[in-house]
Parts: sequence; C-alpha cells; structure tokens
Amino acid sequence: MGEVLDFPRDNLRYKYFVRESNQHQAKLECQTFQWLVEKYTNPGDTILDPMSGIGTVHLAATMGRNTIAIEISPEFVGLQWENVQKLTEVLGIPDGVDVQVLEGDCRRFLPLSEPASAVIFSPPYGSLWKASAAPKSKFAEEKHINIGYDLQDANVGNISTYPLYLSAMKEIYKSCNQSLKMGSYLISVTKDYVKGGQRVYVSKDNMVQLIAAGFQLTDWHFRYTDPKIFQIKARSLREEKGTGRAELDIDYEDILVCQKVEEV
Repeated sequence: MGEVLDFPRDNLRYKYFVRESNQHQAKLECQTFQWLVEKYTNPGDTILDPMSGIGTVHLAATMGRNTIAIEISPEFVGLQWENVQKLTEVLGIPDGVDVQVLEGDCRRFLPLSEPASAVIFSPPYGSLWKASAAPKSKFAEEKHINIGYDLQDANVGNISTYPLYLSAMKEIYKSCNQSLKMGSYLISVTKDYVKGGQRVYVSKDNMVQLIAAGFQLTDWHFRYTDPKIFQIKARSLREEKGTGRAELDIDYEDILVCQKVEEV
C-alpha cells in the first residue's frame, strides 16, 4: 500500500533554513517533503499547508510550485519570511512562482477562495508537544530548541483533551476538502505516541477524521525516525520494569495520502 522511507537525519535543514527554525519542535523532514512534492504534485500546482510552522512547505516553491502557508504564531511567521529569503538565495525560486504566508488560525482563512492543487502538512499530535512557560535550558537556548508549540489557546496542539483535538482536526480536514479540487491529494504526516503507558493511535484516528471529511486513503507510507532521547529513556525504563511491549516502540511516522472523493 505504501513505501518505507529511510532518509538520513534532516541534514538539509541548516543548509536551506535559518538556524532559529529549530524553535519549532515538529518540523516535516526536508527530503520526505521533497519526495512527496515530486510524487504527488506538478510544477505550477499550488500547495497549501494550513499549519505551516517555520515553512518547510516553501521548499516546494524552489521546485516550481506555488505555496500558501498559514501559521498561527507571529514568531514562526517571521521565521518563514527569513526562510523564504534563504531558500531564494540558496536554491532559487523561479520567476512567476507565488509564495504566500498568512498569519492566524487556519480556521479563519479556510476554505480558500481559489482551490489549491494539494495539501501537505504535519498536524499537531494532540497535547503531546504542549509548550511550557518555564525557562529553557542553556543548551536549548544555544541551539534555538523549543519543546512544544506556542502558548496560544487557539493552537490545536494545545487542546486539553484528545477527543476535542480529533474533533478540531475533523473540521480542519473538512475545510481543506473545501479548499481542494476534486481528486486532489491531501497528505497528512502524523505519528503515534505513548501516554500513560498506552499507545495513542494518532494516525488511525486522523484517518477516521479524513474519511469523515470526504477523503479516501490511496497510499500509506512510513518513514523511519531516529528516536529522541526521552523515547530511548522511556523504552529502557519499560525494559527494566519488564513492561516492554512492541506496540509501544514507535520508530516510524505515518504518511497518509488521501484523495478528495466527495464534497462536504
């Protein structure tokens, strides 16, 4: 049904984007994104990212695609324009390619007045990455690392309960449906996580919301992800306690490729 991707660590990030981009914890890996753009879109297409973070989507502009990025955080909007400038300097953006960055909650801007050709984005995983107002460590400050999204209540990543998060995602997927031409692709990059000793099936649950929003699954790809320090420690602790279960070892993110098959 899909392919298993094993691109190396995101070593293109510093080459194409400003260093401060590390302030966003959940960035879509560059080579994965480029692979998706080449496989599912064509030059001249318009790609929408409704939750665009630091603007990985604008890599598509260097590949001859128009981009529309919506981002709720003013800080990340500023970084996006810096990244657009660096992408222009390093890779170049062809003449005639349109790059848009819209600041605010995507639910204010969607559906688009003119339909896009594709949606490619990595939505929040629920409250797993909820930001903290606590001071960052010296290492995090030096490396521009931020754990979490921003602190705005309107940020879907900060919704307090998982069912409410899924409900919000369903409405966003519906708005994306209304922003796409029939037969166009919506690609959602998600990943399960472990909470309270149980696996949270984020990808399957998002798939249910996508189907309810008028989409049909066409491909389900997987990308190997290097485990983060906290995941390695948690796995080691489970093994020590004898509570290790295979379903709690999450080494892949899911790439859900869907097509719009009905209007909603």
